[in-house]
Amino acid sequence: MNSIPAHIPPELVRDFDIFEFVRPDEDIHRAWHQQVASAPPIFFTAHWGGFWVINNASLLERAFSDPALFSSADGVEIPPMPPGIPPMLPIDSDDPFHMELRRPLNVALAPKSVNDLSIRARELAIELIEHLLPQGRCDFVKDFSLKMPMELFLRIVDLPSSDREYLLGLAHTALKDSKKENRWAAMTELNGYLEKKLQARRENPGIDLMSKITQLQPKDHSLSNSEQIGYMTTLLLGGLDTVGGMMAMTARHLAEHPKDRRSLIDNPSAIPDAIEEIMRRYAISTIARRVTRDAEFGGVTLKRGDWVMLPTMVHGLDEKRWDNALEVRFDRRPTDHLSFGVGTHRCPGANLARAELRIFLEEWLKRIPEYSIDPERKVQSESGAVAGLSALPLIWPVDGGRALHG
Repeated sequence: MNSIPAHIPPELVRDFDIFEFVRPDEDIHRAWHQQVASAPPIFFTAHWGGFWVINNASLLERAFSDPALFSSADGVEIPPMPPGIPPMLPIDSDDPFHMELRRPLNVALAPKSVNDLSIRARELAIELIEHLLPQGRCDFVKDFSLKMPMELFLRIVDLPSSDREYLLGLAHTALKDSKKENRWAAMTELNGYLEKKLQARRENPGIDLMSKITQLQPKDHSLSNSEQIGYMTTLLLGGLDTVGGMMAMTARHLAEHPKDRRSLIDNPSAIPDAIEEIMRRYAISTIARRVTRDAEFGGVTLKRGDWVMLPTMVHGLDEKRWDNALEVRFDRRPTDHLSFGVGTHRCPGANLARAELRIFLEEWLKRIPEYSIDPERKVQSESGAVAGLSALPLIWPVDGGRALHG
């Protein structure tokens, strides 16, 4: 750990390591819920170079909505990436450059494009579920929730499906490994892979998103090779880990709450509202911001250059913000949770993520309506910049290769 800067009050220092926050057998969201209740609204940890941690829903809303004070231009990664690693564009930037960088994403993820991608998403979901169905069991993370989002990403950027497992391994290490050397090594290898693909697109462009990134020319700024690599890395990690992680959280909740599952089976039209509530309850992302000037915020003194963590799960688990925050109520219909962020940096893939989650639930519950967690195997949690599940063993009854409908 680093030494504590002089302007940090000792009473606000906590021994908090986001990569070692819970054991694999613990529930990470319950741990965050306890942290929100017991720790100060803002506290400081010396881990990973030293960060303020915003531990309060209303302060998170303020921070996400104030890019003038909390900048993304120096990176949003925890810990900050070492020199030589390409910037994770467009998120590692501020407006107006940031908005120019988002133009190809806004087109690729516009409603019409999402509708077209949803057709492929449904095909993928059905294919994966039909393969698993007669087996009566699966590790949902390995067998479904990582495969479906990755296949869609590969389609958007026109990369071969045969590279899926290789890329999944690199992405997992880059985001979840507790040793920074392993994360950085995985990021470097991933960047090398993408650099070769980008060069091929420059020489022979197509109509895919990767080709459009090679041709992107923001005002007064020609994207360098390094910046294009960082852009592609952001898309891969963002489109894979967050959507897949939320699918796993959703599947776990419905396995543990059969009444909620049955309500969606009986009333599929309720699925969109259910997705919003589940995303509120099980948010998974934590990003960083850099303080741009000395300022008072939430009763503490922030200094220019300080790093700040913004954990989205804090927002959904703050009892001051949500009545009985741990309880999932599909009639709550939250429209202002922070799972996708808010403001100028709100996730551009939010509509696609919602579509993937909806399609997963529609097709899974149609074919495997009665499932539960395998009592002989353990659910495995993992913390980090994107929290989640590393293993979700599910079982269901089968009859002649078909799931039994209740």
